[in-house]
Amino acid sequence: MKVTFPGPMVPMLDGGISFGARLGEQTIACWFSWELLQDVNPALTGATVMEQFNASKIKLLALAEQKILAGQIEDGIVKIGTGDL
Repeated sequence: MKVTFPGPMVPMLDGGISFGARLGEQTIACWFSWELLQDVNPALTGATVMEQFNASKIKLLALAEQKILAGQIEDGIVKIGTGDL
């Protein structure tokens, strides 16, 4: 099955970002940790999390897709952190 990322991008209270994905008819929330957003592009450490996410969106969504296709979904959520880089 193909993974799509219709969004939306939502800032989370813990400083991370949630971004909506779909696998067939299944809706999945992809949670990107604040630490991951800091580490994926260190040059943007002072930017907002939305700016950090947008600047590295292709790489971040590729990480999420890998985890989704590997079945690493818990309660409709895929968690992507620094250890996934």
